[in-house]
Amino acid sequence: MEVFEPERALSLRFEDHNWVWTFALFPADGRTRLLSRNRIATPGASAPIRLFGLLVMEPGSLVMERKMLLGIKERAQRLAGGRGQAGPAAAART
Repeated sequence: MEVFEPERALSLRFEDHNWVWTFALFPADGRTRLLSRNRIATPGASAPIRLFGLLVMEPGSLVMERKMLLGIKERAQRLAGGRGQAGPAAAART
């Protein structure tokens, strides 16, 4: 764990220092936004490996991460008693 600020941020840096993943909470208009960012370095990787990562791994990661964040949003809204917008239409807008 690289950074841990309760109710604000969590940042993980993996042992090889090539992958950093950060989650951060930001208040916005009476609500809270959860942002997720990650960076993966591939030092010494060949051009075909980097291209594979760009064309296959990154889009797949984006789909999985979006689904994870929408699941977190759904559970948070359920715990908050349904405040805010819920449902597929609201999820598509965020």
